[in-house]
Amino acid sequence: MKFIGSFLLILFLGAAALLPKACAVAPPLPSLNLVMQRVMQTSAEENTEFSLFKEHYSFTRQKVTEFFDATGHLKSREDRLSTNSPVPAPVLSRPRPVAPTLTAVSLGNTVTADPPNIHGVALGKKEDLLNPDIIKRFKFTLIGREMLNNRPALIVDFQPVSDNLPVFNLKDRFIDSISGRAWVDEGDFTLEKVELHLMNKFTALGGLAGDISQFNFSFVRDRTPDGFWFTHSLDWHLQAREATYQRIVDHHEEIDDLQKIR
Repeated sequence: MKFIGSFLLILFLGAAALLPKACAVAPPLPSLNLVMQRVMQTSAEENTEFSLFKEHYSFTRQKVTEFFDATGHLKSREDRLSTNSPVPAPVLSRPRPVAPTLTAVSLGNTVTADPPNIHGVALGKKEDLLNPDIIKRFKFTLIGREMLNNRPALIVDFQPVSDNLPVFNLKDRFIDSISGRAWVDEGDFTLEKVELHLMNKFTALGGLAGDISQFNFSFVRDRTPDGFWFTHSLDWHLQAREATYQRIVDHHEEIDDLQKIR
């Protein structure tokens, strides 16, 4: 009996030691409206932020684009390497830019790939992906949080808000065929990761001019210790037909050899 009593006491003490961790309650998720407002604010600053990042850090950027035929055989490859080499200079502090008035908000240098262009639709173009006219075409759902790079990130899913949205051009039709997921850094409210894809085949002129059968796009951003965000990697994959010409394109770009200069 004494042995059993000691054993039960050890179990109780062990459970008590784990109790605070087991009972720890995650903080409630912020409201979706707050998340969207803050993301738009930080996105409005990103052109300035990226310019400051380039002044303080040296790095190399490699862009690789591969073109395949309909059978998957590699036809050609473009490989470009660029460098950013700021002149070292002493800097006392890094000023935080003031957020401009939120009228037309852009992702700035978040998206840096050279986009394909199919029937006048620029895919992955560096433009106002957070423009209110585009945002209103999507339904956003805040589904939870997870850790990215040892920092909490909020997970937001998005899809077209309706199947009957007004369509004025091919770009509207393409946007209405996109859905995906975004990860927002909960500390800085910066888009840290985005994955989107084409939900169904996109056709032009009923398929006579061509179609896009598959399109996937993603980017991942990193944060420097002093708070600069930069696009670490970006990828897109395209399968399309223009008239009778089939093409498959893979694009990848990545920033490497990052080193603080100032």
